[in-house]
Amino acid sequence: MNIGIFTYGTRGDVQPYIALALGLTGKGHRVTIAAPENFKELVESFGIDFHPLYGNAEEGMNSPEGQSVLRSENTIKLMKYFFGVLHEIRVPLRKSYIEGINKVDFIIANAATLPITSAIAEQQNKKLAITYFMPPVVPTAEFPLGDFDFLNFPWYNKLTYKLAHLFFWKFLKAETNEFRQELGLPILTENLLNYIGKQKPLDLYCLSPSLIPQPKDWDDNHKITGFLTVPDTEKPNENPPGLDDWLQQGAKPVYMGFGSNGVGNTEKFTGILNAILNETNERILFCTGWALFNDLPEHKNLFVTKYVNHGAVLPKCKAGVFHGGAGTLAAMLRHDLPVIIISFYTDQPTWGKIAERMKFGVHIPVKKLDAHKLISALTKVQTNEIRTNAAIIGRQIRDENGLENAVKEIENYFN
Repeated sequence: MNIGIFTYGTRGDVQPYIALALGLTGKGHRVTIAAPENFKELVESFGIDFHPLYGNAEEGMNSPEGQSVLRSENTIKLMKYFFGVLHEIRVPLRKSYIEGINKVDFIIANAATLPITSAIAEQQNKKLAITYFMPPVVPTAEFPLGDFDFLNFPWYNKLTYKLAHLFFWKFLKAETNEFRQELGLPILTENLLNYIGKQKPLDLYCLSPSLIPQPKDWDDNHKITGFLTVPDTEKPNENPPGLDDWLQQGAKPVYMGFGSNGVGNTEKFTGILNAILNETNERILFCTGWALFNDLPEHKNLFVTKYVNHGAVLPKCKAGVFHGGAGTLAAMLRHDLPVIIISFYTDQPTWGKIAERMKFGVHIPVKKLDAHKLISALTKVQTNEIRTNAAIIGRQIRDENGLENAVKEIENYFN
């Protein structure tokens, strides 16, 4: 089969698809990943075909306007900025999607691409499967949508998903119908998610059922598969010179990094790092990711780099401090690390709440973060209870075969 995977966003929206692409190519399928231009080198380093979608997500995050929005630490402002950027580049962006879908016979899409990919798939009569790396947005009576977990009873739970779908459609209705008209398709008078849902596409949630069990009231086309993880042997070595020596020079460090999440208030995090280094004996491996830090301290207990190979480094760490992205959470738990989730936006607070509820970590919303809270959390996640719980969940995740489950579902659906 000739399969195209279409994703748009940060590295956390791309890396799990590298695992999926490797799983599918291992079964003899031809796979192309279509993602923002700045991921070309990453994807091709795994020997996977790449199709560039117009735009550079990292440049957008680090533009003056992007940094201003990030500094506000406001989810609504960030969503408006993200959709605004996509609106400005919509003409060349849509063209790049069409060119990519023209090359393939089957489409795997993430949620951010649905307004475009679903329309092209409909026009070209190509089968579409949808994949998510976030808590479910499929209605269920068993639990509410993550952001609405104030109550928990059946009719309220289902209502929370309807409200989220309405919010999603409010942002995307005009843009979606504009493009559908360009393609000669009828405009939608109902929510895009409802419209697609009636077609019963394969709908995979590539996350751990140990963290979110599959609801019993879902239709058969909705599946929770387990996390998609790139095998450690397949990952290019991103570790910088000197890191291995530093790791051997003292006690296990705390991993701290926010990936391509984007950190606007870098001064706040620099101050917190200074406090940890001055007030504790903790060693910190700090990964800057996409964030632009100017005045990070120099200290024997601090090693700074942009990225590391998680598989090589996390076994040598004692805990993980990060933004709560699902892919990084999976990596932390696979290596039995207790976590401190500093949530910024979207699904990150939900993962933070799950970590606290299941007692394998601590959650601190970024707006409430200060040095005292983080130092206290570092002590808490080293307790026997939290370390034991993290190890139990880690063992369950390693046994899940999430990649194999996803590949099997996709092959059965597209055949």
